[in-house]
Amino acid sequence: MAAGSHSLSRLAAVLDSPGAVESALQRLDAGCHEVLRALCTLGDGCTREVIAQVLGDDPELDRALRVLEERVLIRPDPQGAIRLAAPLRLAPTAGLGRPVAKLLHPHVKNTVQGIAETLGLAPSRRKADAILLIEEFMHDPAKVSAEFAAAPRPAVELAMEVARDDSVFRPSFGSPLPRSPEVRWLLNRGFLISPNQYTSSGPFEMPREIGLALRESADQPVLRPEPRMPPTTLVDSIEIDKAASLAAIGFVDGVARLLEHCVANPLAQLQNGGVGLRVLKQVAKALRTDQHEVRLWLETAAAAELLSIDGARCFVPSNRADTWQQATPAQRYVQLVRAWWKQPAAAMFSKVMDKPDPALLPRQNVFDRLFRIDLLAELRRWEIGSALSEPNLIGERLTWKRPVSYCCADCLVDPIQVNWAEAEAVGAIAHGALSALGRCVDDEEALLSTATQLLPRAQETVLLQADLTAVVAGTPSGQLAATLNLMADPEGRDTASIWRFSPESVRRAMDQGHTAEDLLDKLTAIAHASLPQPLEYLIKDVGRRFGQLQVRNVRCCVLGEEALLLELSRNRSLRELSLHTLAPTVLASSKPVKETLAALRKAGYAPVQQKTDGSVAVERTVVDRPPLVMEQSPYWIAPEPLEAGFRELAERLLAQPDKAPSGGALPGNPWIQILPPSSLDEMTDPFDDLVPFLAERTALTAPELELLAEALEAGTDVEIDYRDQNGRSTSRVITPDDVDKGYLYAFCHLRNDDREFRLDRIRSVSPVTRRRGRR
Repeated sequence: MAAGSHSLSRLAAVLDSPGAVESALQRLDAGCHEVLRALCTLGDGCTREVIAQVLGDDPELDRALRVLEERVLIRPDPQGAIRLAAPLRLAPTAGLGRPVAKLLHPHVKNTVQGIAETLGLAPSRRKADAILLIEEFMHDPAKVSAEFAAAPRPAVELAMEVARDDSVFRPSFGSPLPRSPEVRWLLNRGFLISPNQYTSSGPFEMPREIGLALRESADQPVLRPEPRMPPTTLVDSIEIDKAASLAAIGFVDGVARLLEHCVANPLAQLQNGGVGLRVLKQVAKALRTDQHEVRLWLETAAAAELLSIDGARCFVPSNRADTWQQATPAQRYVQLVRAWWKQPAAAMFSKVMDKPDPALLPRQNVFDRLFRIDLLAELRRWEIGSALSEPNLIGERLTWKRPVSYCCADCLVDPIQVNWAEAEAVGAIAHGALSALGRCVDDEEALLSTATQLLPRAQETVLLQADLTAVVAGTPSGQLAATLNLMADPEGRDTASIWRFSPESVRRAMDQGHTAEDLLDKLTAIAHASLPQPLEYLIKDVGRRFGQLQVRNVRCCVLGEEALLLELSRNRSLRELSLHTLAPTVLASSKPVKETLAALRKAGYAPVQQKTDGSVAVERTVVDRPPLVMEQSPYWIAPEPLEAGFRELAERLLAQPDKAPSGGALPGNPWIQILPPSSLDEMTDPFDDLVPFLAERTALTAPELELLAEALEAGTDVEIDYRDQNGRSTSRVITPDDVDKGYLYAFCHLRNDDREFRLDRIRSVSPVTRRRGRR
């Protein structure tokens, strides 16, 4: 009993944790969020009757309450009161943000005073007084409405959208940037507040007072039922699966062709590690497709660990690629689709971008993976064969199901286009409907079973034709493709794969150690019928001519009479030259000309070097002497002292202290002059003590101090987080020029002008990923 009690109490603690509540909120639909928002607004302990007075007595209310109870976000007590999970009573997780006083508490006084000044409030010396004035202002809906009346329209629309959702603005795909005018307008007035002083990229929270004021000015909340299904048409499931299997075969075959291409043409990396647009277009042209599909094949092959990086930092097939090639088509497909399903970002994003980024760059944004799961889950709920003529029509339903993740249906136009195209390319969607492969893409065992049924078996034989081509109907097995690639060149792959034999391709196979008989035996084993006579003649003809010429590596040749060369070849002191006979009067040496001449002369011979035209090269000794430098003594140098005066000079120097007065001669020394202080300053490295200087005036870490000092010395770019005089934090890329007292002088790329920055206001320093152009 005690153990059970302990387990229940532990379970309750886990369910009441902020992480569990946040995870549950991510999966709620818009109807549940609306009910939960009303519950949080009305307060913990309200009843269903009270909620019905606000939202209306509707069956949708009971459904939402049931879902919230199943997710343990609410708990009805015996008296009929509805109790919220603990984090929902304290945190802004269900619709209304925290009070403005609590949100402003972590911020410094300058930030708070800047907000108060923007709102037109009276100046105050203490941070607490400024927060109190801001709080009084926001408690007055009339003042808030008046402020919004003069606001730009985009700022009003963004504020209403944040207030209607969960009072948290998370910059994401399709939403305004943190530096956009509408976001800055809300931040400057405290209508959106960052969680701390040093976060400038979001998320931003709307104070509870602003959320309530905006909701009072808007329409009363109503329960939004689930949107209707978009208009669909029924398509025969057999036709859907047939088209999906063709797409799946093309997907597997495309990756296989890409790997074969990378064997002969490794893909060069950019400096940032990706594959550039020029290389992608070259590969697309060679494989007879477009760059979008090449991106999908590349990203999927890399995710399936079929690509590796060689010593020249180029992409080549990995050691797992051979094993993958030998597998059945169904096994190859499952490995690729499972890798595609887990990809965080869509590979075909280039479809919606004018200037897409390079392929194979690390991307940590998991938006596309979550959207991919929601998209196929929605299609899975429909009747089998329900085809959607316009994919964008599904956006409204996805927005209702995941309001936390998706802002609006318009924001999903590009994600739908990209992910729908990828799903069609891998065979998960065909003819606008979900295929049998797409219904089990998240279950590896079921996917393998379905792929085995739909995808044809690999072909083990080939049709050899008299025009020196080889045709494989369907998908060739790994062994068959390897045999044909050995002695023929691939010409194209679609529903059938074609290879062509040529003297060059057959010779390439013989270069790898195969004889004509070996090649004929290999072709006989894989051929449908007997070998065509032209192909047999071609292989035998190449085999007859193969090896008639031999090429040997020679560094230089030694020419002379036959008897003398025979003596040289037997001289044991010349073994290091590895002399071997090319002709009766020609010996080949493995060493360069100079080393061969030196070795022959050391052995007692008198060789001469011969030019390419046969004449004797005359060796001339070149003496390496330094150039003569004429130097005129400056007029202020004293005449050279007599030898007798050197001893006296040395004694006086030793008797002097280590440091001499600046700007004059050493006492008693007529020979050495001290430069004036200005000259010494010019000769001293101004960056010798820069790190200690910066450490006394900033709160930067040791690596940040060294980075800033290096940037000052080398004139390179760095990125700083800077707090201005109003307490607002900005991120800027600068090129430091100089530092003096408490200021850093630099060129600011944000303002495109030279600026000065107070050292004590620099919060952090970091390197920039790419060089910024300076005007």
